[in-house]
Amino acid sequence: MRTCVLIQGDGIGPEVIGAAVRVVEASGAPIEWEERPAGLACAERHGHPAPVATLEAIRRHGAALKGPFSTESGRGHRSANHYLRRDLGLFACLRPIADEERGIDVLLVRENVEDLYGAIEWMATPDVAQAVKVASRRGCERVAAFAFDLARRRGRRRVTIVHKANNLKLTEGMFLEVAERLGAGYPELVVDDRLADTAAAQLVLEPQGFDVILTSNTFGDLLANVGAAVIGSVGLVASGNYGEDGLVVTEPGHGSAPELAGAGRANPLATICAAAMLLDALGLPPQARALELAVRRVRSGGLFTTADLGGRASTAEVAEEVAREVRRELPAVGVTGGER
Repeated sequence: MRTCVLIQGDGIGPEVIGAAVRVVEASGAPIEWEERPAGLACAERHGHPAPVATLEAIRRHGAALKGPFSTESGRGHRSANHYLRRDLGLFACLRPIADEERGIDVLLVRENVEDLYGAIEWMATPDVAQAVKVASRRGCERVAAFAFDLARRRGRRRVTIVHKANNLKLTEGMFLEVAERLGAGYPELVVDDRLADTAAAQLVLEPQGFDVILTSNTFGDLLANVGAAVIGSVGLVASGNYGEDGLVVTEPGHGSAPELAGAGRANPLATICAAAMLLDALGLPPQARALELAVRRVRSGGLFTTADLGGRASTAEVAEEVAREVRRELPAVGVTGGER
């Protein structure tokens, strides 16, 4: 039995996390959960959005599934995500963008802790605010190595480096130079590059042309949401955050949507896919595959869809349908049993 940290998060977090836990139970995966707090509600209760005890629990167990966090814009606490990524060294973020029916299957890898994410900023004068964009050689190297290793493991053929080295010749220039240098060590892969604005247009017009995208933090954040819109909803995209020594924290790629909290209308599929990413990272690929296939069947069936996809199903109804499909898929992926 493997223990993983479970963080409910804010807004719709408890609903979508509950749905994912229900589906993991249906798979029979040998997982037990240790609940820990983090997020805006946690900051209001405990004075900090990511308590030390929560971070220590993730380090101890090496894995966590979390819900989305709320963050006030322009004031208040930093997002709990900032502390998790920075303090746990979660340097790489993976967001799969997939729509089987349309032939879209993109693995988007972004650097997770540098660039503008460090939020190094100040008021140079009362009327001028400045921010620093950071790129370190080590940071570029480790996320590039992550992307190329991922492409090799998954049998992918192409890695596209997305950048703005035409303008930001030092920071983005270093990112491009390091990625091209490391990519030369993977002769089985085609390595090319695109300017970020060109890549955004291509992701909308011809997403099938991408295989693996490697990019810096800010451009990756924007492209991930563009990709989610292309496949239909941010409620379909999961996110995995990876650090050294196998440390992993997975989550839905969307926000906390406080306006939907408690209404039972949130799409749980991104969080269920995040659970699948977690199972795969924990060495449980058959159960992870069962979750992925079940989500694919529910999406293609079209009967159990939430409001963001034009349907009327509730969060719980979608979760139960995915759980039923998981149980059907288990024999096909070589798993006996199921529901614990």
